Amino acid sequence: MAWNKKQMGFASVVLLGINGVIGGGLFLLPSTLYEQGGNLTILAIILAGIAATLIAMHYAVMSSKIDDDGGAWTYTYQAFGRFPGFLVGWFGWLFGVITISAESAAFLKTLSGIVPIVAQPFIYNTLTITIMAILIIINLFGTGISSYVDDVASLIKILVIAAVFIAVATWLALGQADNITMTHTPQVTNFSGAFGNAFYMFTGFSLIPIAAKEMKNPGKMLPRAILTVMLVTTAIFVLMQLVAVTVLGTSLVHSSLPVADIIGTIMGRPGRTVIITGMTLSIIGVAIANSFNSPIELASMASEHGFLPAKLAITNKFGAPVLAILVTMTIAGGLLLSGSYLFLIKLIVLSDFMQYLGTIFSSLKLRHDDSLPKGYQLPGGKWLTYLTLIVVAYLFTTFSLMTVLVGIGFGILGAGVYYWNLKQQPHNY
Repeated sequence: MAWNKKQMGFASVVLLGINGVIGGGLFLLPSTLYEQGGNLTILAIILAGIAATLIAMHYAVMSSKIDDDGGAWTYTYQAFGRFPGFLVGWFGWLFGVITISAESAAFLKTLSGIVPIVAQPFIYNTLTITIMAILIIINLFGTGISSYVDDVASLIKILVIAAVFIAVATWLALGQADNITMTHTPQVTNFSGAFGNAFYMFTGFSLIPIAAKEMKNPGKMLPRAILTVMLVTTAIFVLMQLVAVTVLGTSLVHSSLPVADIIGTIMGRPGRTVIITGMTLSIIGVAIANSFNSPIELASMASEHGFLPAKLAITNKFGAPVLAILVTMTIAGGLLLSGSYLFLIKLIVLSDFMQYLGTIFSSLKLRHDDSLPKGYQLPGGKWLTYLTLIVVAYLFTTFSLMTVLVGIGFGILGAGVYYWNLKQQPHNY
C-alpha cells in the first residue's frame, strides 16, 4: 500500500500488518494442518501464534531503538557489522523471492480448482514461465502500479474472508449443520509439521518494521501495533480452522481447496467458483506486490552499502532495476518449477529464520547501548529473549534436511558474491 512519509497512524500500521500476515496459507492450509495436527490442530495454531508473537516482540524492541527502513538486516548491521547485516538482508531478499514462488504456486493450485487442466505438468510449467515473464515485463515499466495492485488484492482478500464467515454464520443460524459431527477426528500424525505450517501463516509480521520511517511515532506505535496484529491474525486463523472443521468434518483432510469447499458445501458449485475466483485474484496480487518489492531490496543492498555488485542497482528510464528484476524472477521461476507449495513455505520460514536470529541477537547486543533510545522494554527482560531462542530452536527442528541444505547453499552463495564484490571494490570494507 502507498503511504506518505510520516503519515501512518496506528490503525494504518495494524491494517498493513494484518494484510502482510494473511496470505494464501489461510485459504490452502486448513486441510494440511488438520491432517497433521488432528484434534490438536487449534493448539498448534495458537502455539504458532504465541511463538510468532514472542519473536515479533523483539522486532518491537529493535524498531523502538532503530527506526531506519529495512527491519532485521538494519538491526544486525548496527549490532554486528557489515557481513552479518548483509547475510540477514540476503535471506530477507530470499524471503521475498520464495514468497513470489509460493504465492504463484498457490495461485496455480487454486486456479486448478476451476480449470483442472492447470494441474497437468506441461500446462503448469508453461504457466509458470508465462507468469514470470509477465512479472518481468510489468516490473521493467517501474513500480507505479504496485500500490494499486496491493490495494486491490487486499480488498479482495478481505471480501473473501468476510464472505466465508458470513456464509457460515448464516448457514449455522438456519440450522443447516445438524448433520455435522465432530467425532472421529483424525489422530495427530505430525504435530511438529502442523506447528511449522501454522507458523508459516504468521511470517509476514517481519515486514511491519520495514516501513518504520513512514510511521508517526514508531518507537511507541510499533510495539502496540505488532501485538495487535498478532492477536487479530491468530483469531482469524483459529476461526477459519474451526469453520473448516465444522462445515467439512473429517472430509477436510481430503480437501485441496478447503476454503472454497466450505462455500461449495453451503452454496453449491456457483458459490465455490466465485470464491475461487476471488482467492486467485487475491493470491496473484500478493505475488505481484512482492515482485516489485524484492528486486528493489536486492538493488538497495547494492546501492546503499555496496554489499553487492553495483550493476544490480542500475535502473532503466522507468526507474526499474533491470538486472535485479531478472535475477529475482529467474530464481523465483526456478523454485516454482522445482518445489511444491509445502516445500516452498518451509523455505519461507527458513529464510525468515535468519532474520529472527539477527533481530533477537541484536536485541541482546544493543540492550544497554547508551547511544540508542531506551525504547520498548520486554516484559521479563533477557529471560523472555532466552525463551524465544528456545522457541526458535524448536522451529528449526521442523525443517527437513533438504530445506536446511538449500538454506546453507544459499548462504554460501551469498557469502561468495559478497566477498567477490569486496575484492572488486575494496573501498567497501
